[in-house]
Amino acid sequence: MGKSERDPKVRFLIDIAYWAVIVGIIFVVFRYLLKMLMPFFLAFVFAALARPVSQFLSRETKTVRSEAGEMIVVRRRFRLNRTVSGIISVALLFLVAGGLLVLVSIRVADSAAAVISTVPDIYENSVVPGINRIYLWSLDVAARMDGSVKEYLTAAVPNLISSLGSAVTNFSARTVAWLTSLATKLPSILLNAMITMIATVFIAVDFDRIKNFLRRNLPEKAVRISANVRSSFLEMIWQFLKSYFIIFCVTAGEIALGMWIIGVSRPLVVGVVVAALDAFPIVGSGSVLVPWSIIELITGSIPRGLGILALYAVVTVIRQIIEPRIVGKRVGLRPVITLVCMYAGTRLFGPVGLFGLPIAAAIVADLNSRGIIHLFATGEEENIEKITEGTA
Repeated sequence: MGKSERDPKVRFLIDIAYWAVIVGIIFVVFRYLLKMLMPFFLAFVFAALARPVSQFLSRETKTVRSEAGEMIVVRRRFRLNRTVSGIISVALLFLVAGGLLVLVSIRVADSAAAVISTVPDIYENSVVPGINRIYLWSLDVAARMDGSVKEYLTAAVPNLISSLGSAVTNFSARTVAWLTSLATKLPSILLNAMITMIATVFIAVDFDRIKNFLRRNLPEKAVRISANVRSSFLEMIWQFLKSYFIIFCVTAGEIALGMWIIGVSRPLVVGVVVAALDAFPIVGSGSVLVPWSIIELITGSIPRGLGILALYAVVTVIRQIIEPRIVGKRVGLRPVITLVCMYAGTRLFGPVGLFGLPIAAAIVADLNSRGIIHLFATGEEENIEKITEGTA
């Protein structure tokens, strides 16, 4: 075998090894290192968000209009030093964000308490009578059949009721276990929050020094790539927000229309609330529509229960179809690539990976298409052929 025949295979194996190492590094960073360094990563993001306010407070000059109507730059009479402006900007950021978080938490807690307070009444007035009706109906059906079938149905219905009771008990036990686990993690959460806030203040105060230090010590290419990654990251985040706002509107419209057809009161409010829950991967619309449909079926509202169940199936199928297309179109990825990234991200990194891996893939594709990095062919040859065919 000649050297010319070995070289392509050797290059192929080298490429495979190269990409395997890259994928391994990315996996380790996102799965382990990023979790360990998350407080400092969030601190850097918060410091960057507070940066405009800090710059405004510490700026030495300002632009004013002169008597002749021209814009001139003058020295400000009052300004804060870099340390004080950084602390004030971070304090304002956390006060605003914390205030909004507290208001939302109070609203959610009040709504949850209102829903939980109605559960006993729903169980006594709807679920129990519905189960009794099913039991009496099964006895009536069994009376018309032979003895073996009657004995089977007579034994099966109490077992079914017992199974439902066990399911409720298990759900309550899992809920208590989840709350207990959350309580045990609370000290760690508070510690991470304190570290994040303290690190945010330090980074905000020394933001310019950190940025200049990185510029002086990193290679020019790395600085250029970092700047482009930052701009691409912000653009991708904005595109993702727009994409999921469109998906939210579509889902809310579907649910509102379905609820109006079924005959549910206030269909628009129900559509908006369920679509908002559907935006969270852990929650989803099924957490509302599936139990709702089961309760309707048990209480004897068969058409409404089947209608809600069918609506859930339609909403789920349409979301699975439109989500990769809308997100991929906005961020510049093909639908199949977006779907693969969303599935792989969820399997590898949980709910964070559902958004994180498509964003990372979109950033890489954007940098590669602009020629900043060279990882794969961009299809320029195909575009040239199309232009040539169009001019021929």
